[in-house]
Amino acid sequence: MKRIGLFGGTFDPVHIGHIVAAEYVLDACGLERVLFVPTRIPPHKGAPDTPAEDRFHMVEVAVADRPGLGVSRVELDREGPSYTVDTLRYLRTRHPDVRFAWIIGADQLLGFPMWKSPEEIVSLADLIAVVRPGYNEHKGMDVVRKQFPRAALEVVEMPRLEVSSSELRARLEAGRTVSVLVPQAVQELIRAKGLYKRAGRVR
Repeated sequence: MKRIGLFGGTFDPVHIGHIVAAEYVLDACGLERVLFVPTRIPPHKGAPDTPAEDRFHMVEVAVADRPGLGVSRVELDREGPSYTVDTLRYLRTRHPDVRFAWIIGADQLLGFPMWKSPEEIVSLADLIAVVRPGYNEHKGMDVVRKQFPRAALEVVEMPRLEVSSSELRARLEAGRTVSVLVPQAVQELIRAKGLYKRAGRVR
């Protein structure tokens, strides 16, 4: 059975930290592919300022030359908030021969029991927690393992990369460089589309 990882997020913008996390998981867990799943509307936030299609295309160009990485429109083509359980139901129905794994930041594990239908999520997919250096993931792991004893939970450590999409948006809006932090193809798309220009321009 093929095993495919699903990496959800707004990716506003996608950056090198996302790419590194996906590639580490791909290698460490022996997955056939990791698919980025850009969120249309995060369940507990408002819709991002950056249009969904632009966020999709940024991920698309970011992974175009990365073997094993891809991008899915599954949440963008569905109306309403992007709940993980709805995405997994849809994919499992259409791909019964695939074993899915949902990639989650280790810092999100503590809040996982508050997600929509978490018991069903762990019945539809494995969980892969990505851990940054210096973060103690054990408390979150203990919570998940205690409340969902049947959950298949793996942990993948990645190198320290101090970068966040919110910080990158601020830099882009101020006209500051994001060189190295954002893939070159994504920087070029941001320039071409005039994204993040409220307070400045991309250099």
